[in-house]
Amino acid sequence: MLRLHLALGLTALMVVGCGNDVHEASGTAGADGNGPGAAGAGGGAGGSVATTGNGGASGSTGTVGAEGGHGGIGAGGDPSGAGGGGADGAADPCGGALPIACGDRLNHSTTSQGRANVWSGYNLTARGESGRETVYTFSSTAECTVTANLDNLTTDLDLLLLSACDPIRSNAMASSTPLDLQTVETVSWTSAPGQTFYVVVDGYAGAEGSYTISVDCACR
Repeated sequence: MLRLHLALGLTALMVVGCGNDVHEASGTAGADGNGPGAAGAGGGAGGSVATTGNGGASGSTGTVGAEGGHGGIGAGGDPSGAGGGGADGAADPCGGALPIACGDRLNHSTTSQGRANVWSGYNLTARGESGRETVYTFSSTAECTVTANLDNLTTDLDLLLLSACDPIRSNAMASSTPLDLQTVETVSWTSAPGQTFYVVVDGYAGAEGSYTISVDCACR
């Protein structure tokens, strides 16, 4: 009898000791993050009095982020000075602009002096300017009232004036009349000493061809 009670007690202890020995399933791993990478930046080392400093290294590009900054040329002077911030490495859309001055009268063509279409729209005209375009740069040493004329047109070309190299935010004037309504396009502006303007001949709906562009000035 005593032996039976001992056996039953031992069995109960074994049940109590093993009843909670159950492993829970492990939790699901979290998803990978996908935030934007930080834009890189770098400053160049300062130059000596005689030479300019070297540009800073190009910034690294984030995994999903924006392009890193580019190193620029450090200003000359104190050798311990920091180099200037880098400029964007993209090509300057006005880097190949042709100089034009008061009194000029040029017989040009968008097929030879122009470039492959870069700008297709301007803020002050609803016309789609998808043709080749010629970009001119103008500046004066005095305050001048300037008039640029586009004539001798053989195709539908328009004349645009920009106060900076930006066809949307800097479009100061547009003369963009259909060729069957007007054969001369004209823009006028006031130029301050040292100020740069861009005069653009662009083609409506893919148009390209020859023209004469002239600039007349009344300066103080």
